Amino acid sequence: MMTTKTKPMPWGMALLALVLLAAGALAQADPLDKASGVQLLQRFMKKIHTVDTTFTQEVVDKDGRLSSTAVGRFQLLRPGRFRWDYERPNPQEIVADGKSVWVYDKELDQVTVKPLREALGGSPAAILMKDRDLSREFTITERKPRNGLKWVELKPRQPDSGFQRILVGLDRDGIQAMDLYDPFGRLTMIRFHDPRFNVGLPASRFRFTPPPGADVIGTPG
Repeated sequence: MMTTKTKPMPWGMALLALVLLAAGALAQADPLDKASGVQLLQRFMKKIHTVDTTFTQEVVDKDGRLSSTAVGRFQLLRPGRFRWDYERPNPQEIVADGKSVWVYDKELDQVTVKPLREALGGSPAAILMKDRDLSREFTITERKPRNGLKWVELKPRQPDSGFQRILVGLDRDGIQAMDLYDPFGRLTMIRFHDPRFNVGLPASRFRFTPPPGADVIGTPG
């Protein structure tokens, strides 16, 4: 049987093949890697419906001193429902069920409840839970990337939102960090750890019934 030897590819052709392969790889690269922070935020608002993540929260006072830290778990079911569970140092549950926001302080055995719109307004929680254009409530500006994230600044259009500005850090998956600046010079830094997006979450996680004997302040929506 006759065999045909394959001649090696000339080095010039090999180089051209490598260039073409590299060009093909670039063409197939995920466009989200080149998206701006504003584009990533817009995608989050349109495409992300659930979030399940742990978080750390640090509050820095106007003099730059760390005044408090907390850890917990955050779950979101858009639109209108979330759980913000502070596990330590002071256990607290914050639950939005689509109509009302319930805040349960376990140490005080006290529940505070308000209608959803009254409780949130232009607050940071509104960024995560709404499913509409945020430009209605915020002026949105692109900021410089840092710490591996793309950052967007949101300034509330309403003066009574409780925050002067909010910085949101995103990657191709979704929101990973938030820096909240209040009118008193305090900075609240929230970092999400290993967030899971668009995972199944039971609706029962977003219902709240005051524990027997707890003091209830306010009226549900």
